[in-house]
Amino acid sequence: MATRTEKSESLSFLPDLLFDLWVNHRTGSLQINQASGQKTFCLLQGEVSAVNKYFPEKEFVDWLIETGKIQPPLRLNHNLLGSEKASSVLAILIEQGFIQPDEAFHLVADFLETSLSEFFIKPDWPVTFVDENFTPEDIGFTGLSLPAIILKGLKKISRIEAYRPWLPPEETFLFRQVPAYVSKLNLSPADVYIWNLLQTPRSFSWLLENSWLGPSETRKIILVLTCLRLLDFNPRESGYIEESQAGWPDLEKSLDLFNEKANLIHRYIAKQLGPVAYNLLEKSYREVQDGLDPIFLNLEIKPDGSFEPRAMLRISLNDLEPRQKKILLRGFDEILATEILLVKKTLGNQHEENLIKLLSRSGETT
Repeated sequence: MATRTEKSESLSFLPDLLFDLWVNHRTGSLQINQASGQKTFCLLQGEVSAVNKYFPEKEFVDWLIETGKIQPPLRLNHNLLGSEKASSVLAILIEQGFIQPDEAFHLVADFLETSLSEFFIKPDWPVTFVDENFTPEDIGFTGLSLPAIILKGLKKISRIEAYRPWLPPEETFLFRQVPAYVSKLNLSPADVYIWNLLQTPRSFSWLLENSWLGPSETRKIILVLTCLRLLDFNPRESGYIEESQAGWPDLEKSLDLFNEKANLIHRYIAKQLGPVAYNLLEKSYREVQDGLDPIFLNLEIKPDGSFEPRAMLRISLNDLEPRQKKILLRGFDEILATEILLVKKTLGNQHEENLIKLLSRSGETT
């Protein structure tokens, strides 16, 4: 039997909530209230799943017919579905010859994605998430990515105005984030284009004026990148508003943690490839360095894979202006993300996953 906890959370900004559930690997039921009733979607470790007792079988059949996925004769109706002795609606449809076994789970995935994406027509819904554990026999399908649904769903919205409250003011500076999971998001060329424009922090107004995609599509992509935590836009971080020094981490300690991770990455690659590891890391760093802020001209890679600021910067590291501190911290993240991507390209996905686990033991991964 499934077990439930009493813990729940009521949030209204659906895309943002979905990403939080994915990144935190939550398992349970997501309940969205609408005028016609409540819709329930199940998650297993942050991925949309089909759970027997919650799966809306009649809605699924209606969707198959309405979308032309199946062309049933008159004998296929809800009474038949209720009378057949089978474990699921999929079993009935397969037994009756309406769908092939190999396509069954693809159709379930399409149905769940479409059903959840329909709620993106507006951002604010009464939503509750309830932690719940499911037994293996409860689960019929799992593995549907929430970031992929966010990417597709927000791109399809026709009224970006409905999402204006979740977009930054046009005078606000946007700061690019480079988390370790970025390589798993399958960003489109348009997404990457906007994301790359923010290698140096820019104001939102500058982006709207200079983007090749036009204001509407640029706003959609900024919304997507924000929901996926690939940028943030705290106006106080632009450097134009004074901040207290107490609000910033110690940059000397941040540099030490960054170097601890960089050295670990070097040792990991060197164990697999030998002395060539340093050459690969140096080449990777030089390539990303060109896109970083000029402050990184003062940061040199050492033979052990760590980095050393030149003397003038080292002396004044904690005396940098707030905007420079922000750029420096984000640059650390971007360098590490580039090195993790290097591991993926040269050694494969499994080594990337192994490395991320090792990095998590030395502190939070970027």
